Amino acid sequence: MKRAWVGGVAACLLAVSCAGVAAQQERKRERRQEERLEELARKLARRQAQAGATPEHRFLHARAAAILERARQTRDDAYVFDRLVRAADDLLEASEELFEARQPEPPPTEAEQRETALDLQRCYFRVRQADYFAEMSREPEAGLYVQHARSLYQQARSAYDGRQYRRAGKLGEAAEEIVSALEKLAQAAVRIPEPPKLE
Repeated sequence: MKRAWVGGVAACLLAVSCAGVAAQQERKRERRQEERLEELARKLARRQAQAGATPEHRFLHARAAAILERARQTRDDAYVFDRLVRAADDLLEASEELFEARQPEPPPTEAEQRETALDLQRCYFRVRQADYFAEMSREPEAGLYVQHARSLYQQARSAYDGRQYRRAGKLGEAAEEIVSALEKLAQAAVRIPEPPKLE
């Protein structure tokens, strides 16, 4: 009888200990989420404060702000929260690439031309994926994401033709970041997508 009582007490203590650990882990997760949201809110504020924002910047900032607000509402779903904050971060990175694309262009070199050409080839294929992710994402403004990604790629190609390789690379990276954001929004909407069929 005594053994059974001791065993019951031990089981209760173990259960209380496990519940305490679980509660502590949950508080830690919530704290990390809040820190991530605050970090991205500061990043957004810095981007918005930069002078000379273009319509593309304004689109990226508005969408990042809206996505961050959605992330705040979905903190109970760690997966969706993670996908949303990463999408917002991608949009803010795209904004930074656009600001950096304005910096003075160094004299072009053959090595830089080759590297930029390879980067833009990768960018081209990434931008081609935008329609697929846009459809999966179910975002009301998905078409605008695609439109901006394509426009930035075209600007990158024009800069490349003008031997502005640094600018071309930055514009291409911005286009890729937008597609990456769309991909994460698609992942948030559809956890296990159906593999597309070749037609």
